[in-house]
Parts: sequence; structure tokens; C-alpha cells
Amino acid sequence: MHKLNVLFTLTSVSVLLVTAERFSYTTKILLQPYNFLRLHEVIQMLFLILFTVVILFFIFYEVSGSFTIFTKRKLVWLPLLFIGGVYFYATGNGVHEMASYTLNQYCNVKSLIGVFCNGQYFNDYYTGNIFYFIGALLMLLPVLLTEKRVSNNSYQKKDVPVTVVNAVIYAFAIFAYAAFDPALVGLVYSVVIFLFSGVLWLTIRNKYLQYPVIFYTALTYTIGTIAALLFRFH
Repeated sequence: MHKLNVLFTLTSVSVLLVTAERFSYTTKILLQPYNFLRLHEVIQMLFLILFTVVILFFIFYEVSGSFTIFTKRKLVWLPLLFIGGVYFYATGNGVHEMASYTLNQYCNVKSLIGVFCNGQYFNDYYTGNIFYFIGALLMLLPVLLTEKRVSNNSYQKKDVPVTVVNAVIYAFAIFAYAAFDPALVGLVYSVVIFLFSGVLWLTIRNKYLQYPVIFYTALTYTIGTIAALLFRFH
């Protein structure tokens, strides 16, 4: 299996793990002392979200030729953008998970009353998600822009089916965020990536085998975003 397909498959695994864990019994286990968090938040913040960052880091490593492209000073802004993305991504996830715990533990989510509970709702669905998706955007853009500069000569037609399957799996996660979240933050993010990756795809479509990450991303966000838009506005 091609190295990038291994990483795409790990991305699919991470998506499935994040989803499965959110519906698991860990949301009922309170940690001591003082019921300070649920086991769910700890697993999400310390392991699963970190896993997604590490995978994207290695995709970045792969498309940049082991980072050799960044010996050129004029391209240093790309890894710097990625680092900034990690910061916002982690900050947003932390705000989201902490607010989600407080909101679900101490407030009636079906009937929010008062500044405290409404503030937790806002931090959960807006503050945390906005930072999180800004981070995701800032991490993904340099990966795509780097691959646009450094074409891949090892990816072949035989690798396409695995990429497509993984794109479809990840598209379900994009659809879930964009279609069902009460806030439209996830939908806005998916539309931005859909448009950006789509423009890149149009410039390389005749030689897409040289740009597997752009191909994978454009396919993922086309499926996920269009499905979410149809669901939201049907």
C-alpha cells in the first residue's frame, strides 16, 4: 500500500474512533476528585485529537519530501502556518470539550437558562468550534499548497481505489459536522475547504495521480459538503 494510503486509512480509523467514542459509555464516567471531567473529555483531548494531528503531520512530511522543500526561505511560512493551525486546533478542542462537559453536567441542555449555561453553550458550539476549525484550516492549507509545488511520482492508478474508499469514509465525518451541528461553523469550514480544494483540483485534474492529497481532499469535501448542503436546505 502506498504511504499516503496508509495515512489516509489511519485518518479513517481516527474518524471512526472519534465517532464511536462520543457514543460510548465514557461520557457517563466521572473522574475524581470533584467530578472534574468525564473520561470522554480526557480521551478526546489527550489521545484522539492528538492522533489526528500526528497523522496530518506525517502527510505534510510526505508531500514536502521529508520537509526538504522548506530549506528555501521563501517557503518557511508554510510550516509556520501549520504550527499556528495546531495551536488553534488544540485550543479550540480544549475549549469545546471543557464547555461541553460543563454544559451537559450542570445545565438543562433542552432549556438553557441564565448567563452561565448560555455561556457554556456558546463556548461549546461557537468559541471552541471556531478556533478548532480555524486550526484545521491552517493545518490543511499548507499541506495542499506544498503538494501543489512538489508533485508525487510514486502514486499510481492501482492506489486510487483505496484513496476513494478512505475519502468516502472521511466524507461521512464532514457530513456529520456540517449537517447536524446546531451551529453552522462546521458547514462554513467544509464549504471553504470544498471550494479551495476544488479550485486546486481543477488546475491538476489531468495529472491528478501526481497530487494524491489534493485528489483525496477534493473528493472528501465534495461528497461531504454537497451532502450536508442538500440535507440542511432540502
